[in-house]
Amino acid sequence: MYSWTQPDYLAAIADQAFCDKIVSKLDATSAFEVNEDDDFEAEWSEEDKKKHAVDLKFYYAGGSSRFMFQYPTNTVVEILETAVESVHNKSDLVKYCRGNFHTDAINRLYGMQRHDTGNGRFPVSSYAAYLFANQCDEETISQLGARLNASNNPSVDGHLFEWLFLAAVRKRAVKLFGDRGTEDVLPQANVLRFDPKKQFRELRDGNIGGDRSWLQPTAWYQGGYDAVYFDKDDGKVIFVQLTRSDKHDFKMRFFSEVLLKLKMANMEIKQVVIYFVVKPAQFLKFRMGHIDDRDVLLEYDASWTRPEEDHVQVRAFEAAPIYSSVSR
Repeated sequence: MYSWTQPDYLAAIADQAFCDKIVSKLDATSAFEVNEDDDFEAEWSEEDKKKHAVDLKFYYAGGSSRFMFQYPTNTVVEILETAVESVHNKSDLVKYCRGNFHTDAINRLYGMQRHDTGNGRFPVSSYAAYLFANQCDEETISQLGARLNASNNPSVDGHLFEWLFLAAVRKRAVKLFGDRGTEDVLPQANVLRFDPKKQFRELRDGNIGGDRSWLQPTAWYQGGYDAVYFDKDDGKVIFVQLTRSDKHDFKMRFFSEVLLKLKMANMEIKQVVIYFVVKPAQFLKFRMGHIDDRDVLLEYDASWTRPEEDHVQVRAFEAAPIYSSVSR
């Protein structure tokens, strides 16, 4: 049985009788230290409020209708965290996605989706994926990618690549490689979650929540980027889009959305850097896909003139060397 999608949930709560029964379970808030607290706009309709409630709960419940409708958010969080912590060998979290490993103890951490080569398991929600990335270190993820030959499964491969990057930037200054010996070094920093649709939290000392940290968007399939880093003092914002494909669209509105909210939090933006990061084997054949929302970045950095795709920095990321084999 395939996992539920957000449209599925919205269709279900369109039945007012059903909605009345489960509305108490749509209790999630985006209480991230990076964002301001929730506040419904007075002009929001009841339908807008319902959609917002589903969006917030979806981050935790994902494709599990049981998590969405049967349990309050704090219970869902407890179930997911307990399941992840119960796994002694964290590599099992990823092996299960391949379908050749099974245990009832962690079954609830996964959903099922279609992909080009058939059906595949994947972390049931964005929060589950966040826990996976937190629990698996860089070497473990690299070993799993080599051992499982994840490239045969695009869904698993995409997750591994994102987890690998997030595990790496927590621990070291990650190097990205380009043409003619170009080498860029990304800052090492903690990884925090944030909601791109909400305002950044302004702190009493004049700083901004999330400053000099890597921020991972709550929306798992965020359309523009997988991580963002900003330094208020330097006025610099770095976006990283990780892709396993040979072609990727450039949807600038997602970047502009974050930049606008940083500007509203009184950050003076001087430089915007956007990396499209691929595996070394993809580097030479990667090309930009469709370009959306031209000119929206000019407001924040005058160097982003047309054609904007020329300013995107395509780089290769390679994990740290593997020194030991994954335990069986």
